Amino acid sequence: MSAYDEMVRPSLARIGAPGDGYATDRDSYWGSGFFVAPGWLLTCAHVVGKGGAAVCRGESALSVTWQERTAAGAWEPRTGTGTAAVVAPRPAGAQPARDPWPFPDLALVRVTGADDVRCLWLGDREAVPRTPVGLYGWSVQTGELGIRHGTGELAGSDARALLLAGSLPIGGLSGGPVLDLRHGSVIGVIKGRRREEGVAVPVTALYELLDSREAGRTVREVLRAHDLHHASLLDIPSSHPDWTVLRSALPGHPPSGSEVTAELRTRLYGHLAQLPPPAGAGEVVHLVEDVKAQVRGERLPSLVLPHVRTWREGAALLYGLRTLDPGGGGTLVDLDAVLLYAARVARRTAREPAADVDAGHLRAFTDWIAGQAAGHRHWAVGEAIRALLEGTAGALPPLAPVVNGAVDVPAPVGLVEVPSPVECVTGTPLLTDSAQAPLPAADATATPPAATLLPAPDEAPPPVPGEFPPLIRDEAPPPDTRTDVLVRVGPATYGRHPWSVQLVYGGRDVTPVAADDLGVRAEELAQVLREPLAQALCQGDHGEHLAAIEVFLPRKLFDLPVDDWQLLPDTHAAGEDDADQEDDEDDDFLDERFLPLGMRRTVVIREVRRNGLPPSPEWRRRWKGVRCGPLAHGTLHGRPVAEGHPPGAGSGGKYPYYGALSGMSDASVPVYCGPVGSGEGYAAMQDALRSGHSVVLWRRDRHDHGECGDFHRQAAALLGLAGRADGLHGPVRDLRIRLADPDTARAHGLYGKIAVLFDPPDRSPYGTERMRPPPLAAPGG
Repeated sequence: MSAYDEMVRPSLARIGAPGDGYATDRDSYWGSGFFVAPGWLLTCAHVVGKGGAAVCRGESALSVTWQERTAAGAWEPRTGTGTAAVVAPRPAGAQPARDPWPFPDLALVRVTGADDVRCLWLGDREAVPRTPVGLYGWSVQTGELGIRHGTGELAGSDARALLLAGSLPIGGLSGGPVLDLRHGSVIGVIKGRRREEGVAVPVTALYELLDSREAGRTVREVLRAHDLHHASLLDIPSSHPDWTVLRSALPGHPPSGSEVTAELRTRLYGHLAQLPPPAGAGEVVHLVEDVKAQVRGERLPSLVLPHVRTWREGAALLYGLRTLDPGGGGTLVDLDAVLLYAARVARRTAREPAADVDAGHLRAFTDWIAGQAAGHRHWAVGEAIRALLEGTAGALPPLAPVVNGAVDVPAPVGLVEVPSPVECVTGTPLLTDSAQAPLPAADATATPPAATLLPAPDEAPPPVPGEFPPLIRDEAPPPDTRTDVLVRVGPATYGRHPWSVQLVYGGRDVTPVAADDLGVRAEELAQVLREPLAQALCQGDHGEHLAAIEVFLPRKLFDLPVDDWQLLPDTHAAGEDDADQEDDEDDDFLDERFLPLGMRRTVVIREVRRNGLPPSPEWRRRWKGVRCGPLAHGTLHGRPVAEGHPPGAGSGGKYPYYGALSGMSDASVPVYCGPVGSGEGYAAMQDALRSGHSVVLWRRDRHDHGECGDFHRQAAALLGLAGRADGLHGPVRDLRIRLADPDTARAHGLYGKIAVLFDPPDRSPYGTERMRPPPLAAPGG
């Protein structure tokens, strides 16, 4: 029996109806599964679904049978009772699921009597084509019940599925593991087969379930138990192979000071599992990018959006990292990067509220990192790590480094800093506001540059002959590492608007999130953009920074109610009684995705065509005026407020509003009491753009013109409170909150759905950043 077989066999189980655990060719079982944590079995949802709706809902039990090696070396069956805790997707009501079962087709089963079972190691990054794989599961294909093992390779992907070539799955293997034979980790769950290829669910689909309101908590519990289980095995002598031992012995992966070893990875994940989870993908991605910038000396955000939800996935993004040397290649610095990442995670965790952090676990983590820093062969890396850990002072007692500290496995069971005002000079910052001031990444600014904490040159140990220290740069990462979201909607072609959603880093580098060049109709934009917007905002939010949304629109769509959009649809039917909602009221209490976007974050409009042209002198001059302030109120139509909207107003001449708008002071903000997507508002907005105005306020909802006087007074007060352009967003957001309830708003004399054009001319051109070939990957991945 190979080392792989010895590792997989005690973790592999078959699933069926409750009974004695013995299956034959006449009493078939439902499928296979494998243990990923003590008492937790991962399988396919369609395997559990064979037991019916009651089993899927966890109301009826199922039987789980696996094998255990005795002291004499024989394999004996063990049986436990299982309960489905997660079935994704779960069939609605008593209706059967579609055939084939929709993706992700995963289930987690809680198994009694399996707390001491051996568990497989879950991969932490996406698999790549041509990966050699092993397929495992239970089979009665030959007429005798037994474990089937085949080999093949990952042939590619089809939508969300992995395609398998070579030995193909057969009946009974569904739910079994797909093992990466290079690293010994599970990269997929066998789903089924087609005529000439096998199909598997990528194990990364399990991480996606962390976003599920129904399954997220259970999945996080299982992943935490998985990492703690494997970390605990490091300190328990055993003759049975586990992943750490097997991975260290694989050909081509010897222990090395310039590579993340299996033991270090396992120990690290065990410590990370003891920490509060990240608030979102943005928390992880920004730490990863900060580390890459530190070891490479240049910030190059990924062109591929990383879908990460856990600290362990963030560490996995750094494996194989190399410096950027001329001509490609570069020095392997993944060990340095992973240790710096761990120190940044510890630093971030130390700033969490004390009630959310176990001080003992954090203490053990920082001690372990300090021990790794003390033993690092490059003094610069060790000092940079210690500098980061010194930032945890005040949250923890003084450091006492302990090399290879073991993970303690327990028994089962706000002030926002406001940046100082910017100088009144040309140049455009990212969207900021005084009431909702985005902060630079905490670790990029609060940590002194590594050079200020390094020993003096005469104190540095001599270099190792024939080796070069990694590139830990003296300068700190650039302070402007905020991430915002760009939504671009193009002019209609045959009634359909092409669209794209992108992330913009520091106002310069862009990563695409999603796009559709064929486009959709205007009334479909809110629904179509909901998911990519949610994904992008999750990546952009980090620390105390809420990603702003800049929406590039053609003028005819300027009244699109983007600030009223929600990331989750309103599930309450119109006219539904409050008593009918009582059972659900807690579901969305803490879920900000039910809030309109403009009530929580900055949402501004920009003109899509103008931003494709070089900025005009008027545009630059007026932007400098509103940026310096103080902002002054003007009218978009050029008439006094008291004149309102008389019939036939502004109908004379080719440019009826250009003269008045050009004559306004540079710090003036045109205000319009009505929509600007058609009629007078449309024509006046066109002249405002021609005359260089970069900030405009208007009321995008239709209303009685008798309210316009109050609306203009409200707008003038808002501009006075803002003072200048970068102080506008907080008051606008506050006004949107107060206007959310129409009755309350009118009682306080507030009117209208307010929209904002905030269109600076000198942001870096998006999509024109220089490109370079990617560095070579590390050996084996």
